[in-house]
Amino acid sequence: MFSLQICFWYKTEKVKAKFDIVPPPPSKYLVSAASLGDKEFLFRVLGTRLQNSGDVFAGFSALKNYDYVRLYQWFKTLDTLNSKSNFIPALASYYYSQTQKTQDTKYVIDYLDEHATKDIDNKWWWLFQAVFIAKSSLGDIDRALDLAYKMSKNNSKNAPLWTKEMPAFLHAEMGNSCMAFKIIEKLIKESENGERVIDAEEMNFMRHFIKYRLSELQKQKFDPKKCHNNL
Repeated sequence: MFSLQICFWYKTEKVKAKFDIVPPPPSKYLVSAASLGDKEFLFRVLGTRLQNSGDVFAGFSALKNYDYVRLYQWFKTLDTLNSKSNFIPALASYYYSQTQKTQDTKYVIDYLDEHATKDIDNKWWWLFQAVFIAKSSLGDIDRALDLAYKMSKNNSKNAPLWTKEMPAFLHAEMGNSCMAFKIIEKLIKESENGERVIDAEEMNFMRHFIKYRLSELQKQKFDPKKCHNNL
């Protein structure tokens, strides 16, 4: 028996079990059947499973080896069970966005965009995360700007003013100081007309931003008055 065991080990030592790091998500019919009427319980079970994907055989898999198309499908499937929870967008933003294959972050961005757009007033934070990932990880500032404009449309009383100013910051970074100036100027006028309440600290920051941008334009021998003519 000992000899047979040695032979068996010799022939099978390089045989490794095959597994999918990210298995296909369950269909909506399977989700409906498996929940047994308790969608929240199934959401927590599947969410934990997604969180621990790739942790097998006392090891782990690098994020670059994950199938992000399937991850995106998992995110969407879990949203059908609980779209109010912040667990899945947090998992997507803070963990799965760290992949070494930066092109895969577009699936994280797409999910965060779709998740937050359904309820921008309460989910604006995840749009901000999408802006950050698009700009810093994916390097797509045009996509980041598009998401920033979406975020700026939130009407949440708890959202800080910078959620409205984000398009201006991105325009300034892109070298479009005139557009940045226009956005900040609009916010100031809304405040002066009583349309928007802005505290003194935020107001001072916006005035400093405009002064700094105008000085930068002047250093470039650009007439600031042309901003009003071009917008």
